[in-house]
Amino acid sequence: TAEQRRFYTRVLQGHMGLARAVFPDGTPGLMLDMLARQHLWRDGLNYGHGTGHGMGAYLNVHEGPMGIGGGTVLGSTIMGNERMKRVYLQPLKAGNYVSNEPGCYKDGDFGIRIESDLVVIPAQTQYQMGGRDWLTFDYMTLVPMCRVLVDTALISPDERLWLDGYHEKVWKSLEGALTSPEHTRTREWLRRATQPLGL
Repeated sequence: TAEQRRFYTRVLQGHMGLARAVFPDGTPGLMLDMLARQHLWRDGLNYGHGTGHGMGAYLNVHEGPMGIGGGTVLGSTIMGNERMKRVYLQPLKAGNYVSNEPGCYKDGDFGIRIESDLVVIPAQTQYQMGGRDWLTFDYMTLVPMCRVLVDTALISPDERLWLDGYHEKVWKSLEGALTSPEHTRTREWLRRATQPLGL
């Protein structure tokens, strides 16, 4: 439906917003959370869970010390909760492995969550103002987004460029592993799923 496409697109915009972030070294996850929620908030939507969590140092999933979240609770709740303060105010550092998983859920009807894994890496910026290094994310998950659910009237030209570039990366990374005859259908699906928007 049009409503489902709007919800999906708003979640996707937040997902891309976080994935494309450039931020100073030492920025806590609480400050990045709004990037994943801003488009949902514009429509009066939200999700009741954190946006991302650390993972992998001990092969666990929900693992700190850092997390990205806080946008679903009052600031006073964060200030009164030692765990939330510890996780959401923990600075992100190069090498941190975090999830990016905004969503939106309409009770009794449908839900959408787009999840991927990110690694914090140094960013190349034109300037180095503020005396700190700059960081960004390396996008680790190589799965196409659902193009038919994207409402192209809602996304910006920069978001379209990112999404088309991401899909090209998915295609180039995976198509070489799908050359045998038994992978023909999968290869054809992947080619369709990674076409630029509008094709």
